Amino acid sequence: MNRFSRQLLKMAVLFLVTTQGALADPCETSDAKEVLQAEKTRLSAQMQNNLDTMAQLLDEQLVYVRNSGVVDSKSSYIDSMRNGNTVYELIEHANDSVRVFGCVAILTGLGKYDVKIGQKPLNLILRYHSIWHKHDEQWKLVSWQATKVP
Repeated sequence: MNRFSRQLLKMAVLFLVTTQGALADPCETSDAKEVLQAEKTRLSAQMQNNLDTMAQLLDEQLVYVRNSGVVDSKSSYIDSMRNGNTVYELIEHANDSVRVFGCVAILTGLGKYDVKIGQKPLNLILRYHSIWHKHDEQWKLVSWQATKVP
């Protein structure tokens, strides 16, 4: 490779590296309090069946794994609340642990859930992972998974 070609290749690589960073979404770091507030708002919206707030807080690519093993998307999860198949009567979280990695946060904890699934009342104690992503200065839930505590 001649000197001109090497120089041109170096410039192309440098251009790609610098523009890739400029085109990527900025990752806005924040503290655990913001994420806990978003989670608190979500839990309140679930108990109030506030579908507008839920729609704002749930990411379009949401994967919601219920303790039963059923997996919901954003639309199927909101539909289950809208049609009354999932009704949250009480949610209490304890022992929330928050780990923030730039614009991603992972919440882990224990929760008490009084919920009706298909009109059947359930009183559950669940361990959960709740994964949030901050984009355009707003936290959105991207993943949830819960497991029953025996």
